[in-house]
Amino acid sequence: MPLFEDAAFRALQSGLDAMWLKQQVASHNIANVETPDFKAKKVEFKQVLKEAADGNGPVYQAVVGTDNDTEARPDGNNVQVEKEELDLWKAYTEYSAMTSRMSGKLSTLRYVINNTGK
Repeated sequence: MPLFEDAAFRALQSGLDAMWLKQQVASHNIANVETPDFKAKKVEFKQVLKEAADGNGPVYQAVVGTDNDTEARPDGNNVQVEKEELDLWKAYTEYSAMTSRMSGKLSTLRYVINNTGK
C-alpha cells in the first residue's frame, strides 16, 4: 500500500482542495461585486460514484455552479458581499483546521520513521 493512500489522508486532501476552491470562488465573487449582470458563483458538493477496484463507494466532489436563487440588484448583479465574506471566513477556518490535522498526521509519521529500529 502506498504511504499516502489511506482513507484519512485522501479525505483530508479532498477537503483541503474543496476549501481552497470555496475561498477562490468567494474571492472572485467579491472582486466582481460592481460588475453589471454578474451572477455569483457557488460551490456545491455532489455525490459521484467512484469507479475503483477498492470499492470505497460514493465520493463527494466540489462543483462550481451559478447562484440563480439570489435576487439581483437593478444592475443584474446578485453578489452579497456580507455572505461572501462569511463564506470566505468559514472556508478559511475549515482549511486551517484541516491543515492542522494534516500536520499532526505527518508529524506522527515522521516520529515513526525517525524512531524505528533504534
